[in-house]
Amino acid sequence: MDALLLHTCCGPCSTVAVPALRERGFEPVALFTNPNIQPLGELARRQEALRQYAAGAALDLVVQPEPGFDVWMRELGAAVDGSADERCRLCLRLRLSSAARTAAERDLRLFSTTLSVSPYQRHDLIAVEGRRAGREMGVEFLYVDLRDRYRESIEASRRLGLYRQRYCGCVPSMWEAWNDRLSQRRRAG
Repeated sequence: MDALLLHTCCGPCSTVAVPALRERGFEPVALFTNPNIQPLGELARRQEALRQYAAGAALDLVVQPEPGFDVWMRELGAAVDGSADERCRLCLRLRLSSAARTAAERDLRLFSTTLSVSPYQRHDLIAVEGRRAGREMGVEFLYVDLRDRYRESIEASRRLGLYRQRYCGCVPSMWEAWNDRLSQRRRAG
């Protein structure tokens, strides 16, 4: 099997991304680098769920020290015009650039991401930013659309007892998810 660096956002998405890549002949080396995730307790829960999954799946895991939310805000916050599209594009750029750089440093010619599991992610932006990061670092981005396995990831998370987050990671996405749930409750009530 060919080694591939896999940017991992969490354990639940890894439950379907890792087997899908192995089925395609790749052995993933998981990389957890997600400075967008706030608050720090949320970051720790997601990291622990990934560690738990990695141990059971015999998956190599690299956890990069996060540069911190202040760095994320400095690099992304100043450039964001307030739109979710721009915020997400820049966040994907930061995380996928880090993954591409790590792949190049480890002499891995390919990298991918577990973000492609979620139907809530901007897949067009994932593909564009992944390819851009790959070109800049001299590695290739492998985009694998795994949205059809999203429900399977939910079931696997429950079966394995993995913490499953309720929002993408950044503070604005946390508030958007909270407001969406509140609106749903109001419509149902």
